[in-house]
Amino acid sequence: MKKYIHLSILAILSIGCSKTTVVLLDSGKPNSSIIVSTQKGSSKVDKIGSYVELKDSNKAPSAVKKMSPDELQNRFGKVISSAPKKPISYRLYFKKGSTELTDESKEIFKKALNSIKERSPCMVDIIGHTDTVGSDTINAKVSLKRSKYVKSLIEKTGLKTLSMKAKGYGENDLFVKTSDNVDEAKNRNVEIFIK
Repeated sequence: MKKYIHLSILAILSIGCSKTTVVLLDSGKPNSSIIVSTQKGSSKVDKIGSYVELKDSNKAPSAVKKMSPDELQNRFGKVISSAPKKPISYRLYFKKGSTELTDESKEIFKKALNSIKERSPCMVDIIGHTDTVGSDTINAKVSLKRSKYVKSLIEKTGLKTLSMKAKGYGENDLFVKTSDNVDEAKNRNVEIFIK
């Protein structure tokens, strides 16, 4: 009987009676790799669907082999489908100097609510940002006020989450890099991260 352990969304480790298989999955990040080591050697798995087998901790891992998408699905489909979904995010924009969403952002917010509902229970992080007009202190307060406002809108729907946090970054971590005192609408936003 085999036992499957899911390591993040990067790899699947299949432990059988006679061997262990380590498979690299698509993590969505470029240049992902896994180093599989024993006392007798190591192998680097750096292509999606590639794998190594371990038969004994006193032997080196096998040479790297490639698994077809069909074989990967046949052997590990249940594990892959039960893995957490990749985080998604939505960016909402505000009218200048307010917590009022733009008309386009009201529609994006509805999509975010649908994603929260589909992934429930999930974790939601709400991060507020501002442009660089005004002082750092005021911008920090405005960004937090915007993120708390979005959080309250989500809470009013009654959607279930494992956790939901609202944070304000002010004019730090700008979406569009600008110098100080620049009125940039794209920097007046709240990001909703759904995990």
